[in-house]
Formats: sequence, structure tokens, C-alpha cells
Amino acid sequence: MLNNLFKISFRNFWKDKTFSAINILGLTIGLTSCLLIALYLNHELSYDSFELKGARIARVIMEYSFGKGSESKRGNFTSIRVAPIFKKTFPEVEATVRMAKYERVVEYQDKLFNEKNFMFADASFFHLFSFRLVQGNLNTVLSSRNSVILTASTAKKYFNKENPVGKSLRVGGDSSLYQITGVMQDCPTNSQIKFDFLASFLHSV
Repeated sequence: MLNNLFKISFRNFWKDKTFSAINILGLTIGLTSCLLIALYLNHELSYDSFELKGARIARVIMEYSFGKGSESKRGNFTSIRVAPIFKKTFPEVEATVRMAKYERVVEYQDKLFNEKNFMFADASFFHLFSFRLVQGNLNTVLSSRNSVILTASTAKKYFNKENPVGKSLRVGGDSSLYQITGVMQDCPTNSQIKFDFLASFLHSV
């Protein structure tokens, strides 16, 4: 019975090849589009789901206006003074971390690289977020001035297979010397926080 159905179907398809090809192509495009949309939505809805403390992390943003009567605006940034004041004022705040991303020129072995994802963060960064270190001590990687962590792909870009920990990079217009204290996994694609370098916030304040 099933064999006969296949034969009849094949004969119908073969009878009008153009019409059959259009139908099959349309069905293929439709199914492929649905699968791609489903994958995209799944990725978008999974943002920051890897964060173990995600339900307890809040992002502080700023609402401001330029004078009385002017329309208020919001920005996903705030003053660097907010974090320490919040922790002192509100006992519910267990920990805080300040972050700031800039574009920096990085020099290594007389080669210059314009890096757009150079981020500064407090030493508490790895205690709040679930980014994993490959090399380095979780408690000390960002505790000293002018220390920097590289992502795995950045470490490979600069040092190939060499161990970068303990080596130095010149960063910024004043060519400050930064010591590499660790290497971490690349930021997940479904993370709001993305960077290639993570340096101690102590330098930028």
C-alpha cells in the first residue's frame, strides 16, 4: 500500500516537473525560514541565562534632563560614584561593580592595534558575573593597578601559543604599561557584556 502511494506521488511529480519543483522549493524555503527564526528567537531569549546570579543582579541606569520642563532621557550609564554610595546607603546591596568600555590603542613588540572593546572593571567583577578564567587567580587578577585580562581569542591574536600571563602591553595615548594577570574564555554571544580586554578600574579613577 505504502509502496503504491510512493509510486503515484512520484508519477504526479514527474508529470509536471516545473510545478513540482516550485512546490518543493517553496516548502524548503518556508521550513528553512521557520527554523532560522526559531534559532534566532531562542538565542535572543537566552541572553545572560548563563549568569548563575542573574536573578540577583540589577543594572543601574541614569535618567536626566537639561533644565526644567525639558524632556527627560535615559542612558545605560551612570556616575562612578554611584556604586560605593549605593553599597553604603542600601544594606540590600551585597556587592557592586563599575564597568566602562573605551577604544584604546594597544602596543606589543612595536606593533600597534586599535582595540574597540577595552573594558575597565572593579576587582569584584568575577564575583558577580559567571565569566570563567582559564588562567589567573580569581581573587587577584584585577586587584592591582594597571593589570589586564585577555580573552582567549585576544591572547591567541597577540601571543599565539605562548603563555601571556606576566607579560606586558602598552595601552593608550600615554603608553601605560599593563601587566597581563589572566586569560578568560571569550564572552558568550548571548551576553550583554562583551569585551576583548578587561583591565583594573583602579587605573581609570
